[in-house]
Amino acid sequence: MPAALLLARDAPSALDFEREWNRAADERGEARVLSRNVVRTLYTGGNGSGATDTVRLGPDALVNVINCVMPRAARWDYVNDEALIMLRATLACGVEFRFGQAPPMVFDHPELTLGCIPPRMAMSAVIHGGVRQQGIVAVLRADRFAERFGLLPEELPPELRAAIGGQAGAGRIASFPVDHRVAALVADTLDSQLHGELRTLQIAGRVAELVAYAIDAMVGHSGQRSAMLPRRRDLDLAQEARRRLDQEYRRPPGFAALARDIGTSQNKLKAVFKAAHGVTMAEYCLERRIREAQQLLLEAVLTIAQVAERVGYEHQSSFTAAFRGHVGMSPREYRKHRAPFSLPLASDTAPARRAARR
Repeated sequence: MPAALLLARDAPSALDFEREWNRAADERGEARVLSRNVVRTLYTGGNGSGATDTVRLGPDALVNVINCVMPRAARWDYVNDEALIMLRATLACGVEFRFGQAPPMVFDHPELTLGCIPPRMAMSAVIHGGVRQQGIVAVLRADRFAERFGLLPEELPPELRAAIGGQAGAGRIASFPVDHRVAALVADTLDSQLHGELRTLQIAGRVAELVAYAIDAMVGHSGQRSAMLPRRRDLDLAQEARRRLDQEYRRPPGFAALARDIGTSQNKLKAVFKAAHGVTMAEYCLERRIREAQQLLLEAVLTIAQVAERVGYEHQSSFTAAFRGHVGMSPREYRKHRAPFSLPLASDTAPARRAARR
C-alpha cells in the first residue's frame, strides 16, 4: 500500500476541533477555553511567544487565528473523506504543505490563497519553529461552501466551481498579494478584544469577507499565481537559488551571475523560481526584508531609520513606501497597532480539555 494511504488511515480530519487545539497545546503551549467554540493556546516558554485561537464555525468549518512564534518545528498530518476548501490570509508565515506525493508548497510571505483539497488525499502541514506566524487560516467543507456564503454555484469562478465538483483543478491553489484591505482585516482580527461567542461571530464575518476578496481576485485574475509545482530538477534549482538569496537578500547578487553559479540560465531560473515560490527573485528578496523589518519593529529596540538600514535600505522613505505596499500600513503604524505577543489568558476559565468535552 502506498505510504500516503498508510498515513491517511491514521491522520485526523482538518475539521476536528478538539484534535486541532490539542495538537497546538502539545507544542509547548498552554490552552484555555474562551467559549464553547474558541480555545486559545498561549506560547510562553523557550523560543515561543504569542497565541493561536482555534475556532469552530459549526461542523463544516474550522479557523485558526494565528499570532505567534512556535517554539519548535511541528508537522501535522490530515486526511478528509470529503473535499475541503482552504483559505489563508497571512501577514507573516513559515509553513510548508504537502498534498499526497507532490513536492511541498511553501508559504513564506504575505498572501491571500484559496484552493480545493481533493477528498481522501493525505495532507501535511510543516510549521517552522522560531518563525513569526500571523494570519487567518480556515478549512471548510467544499460541498457546503457556496451555501455557507449564500452563493449559487454558478456565481463561483469556473476554476473554483470545477474543483468543488471534483473536476480538473482540484488541489490547485490560487494565490494573490495581500493588499491594504486584507492586511487591515487580518491585523484588526488579531488585535480584537472581543471575547466568548462574540469572537466566533466576528471571525465568521471576517472569513466571509476574505472569501469575497479572494473570489473577486480570482474573477479579475489580478496578480494570481496557480501553484502547480515544477519538476524535481526545477524545484532543486529554485530551492538552491532561494538558499543563496536567504543569505544575501539585503543586497542580492546579480541574477545572471546567480544562475551561472548554480548551472542554469537566467531566464530558466526566473521561471522555475516563480513557479515554485509564487514570486520573482526580486520580490522574494524584498519580502524577506519586510519580514525581518516586522520582527525588528515589534522588538522596539531600533528606530525606524535603523530598521531601514538593517534590512538594506539607504533611505527611510524608500523603506516606508516598500513596507506600506506589502503590509498595508506604515512601519510606525505597524509598531503602534500590532497585538502584543503576551496575550492574556482568562484566569477564571476551566481547564481546556474538561470544558471542551462538555
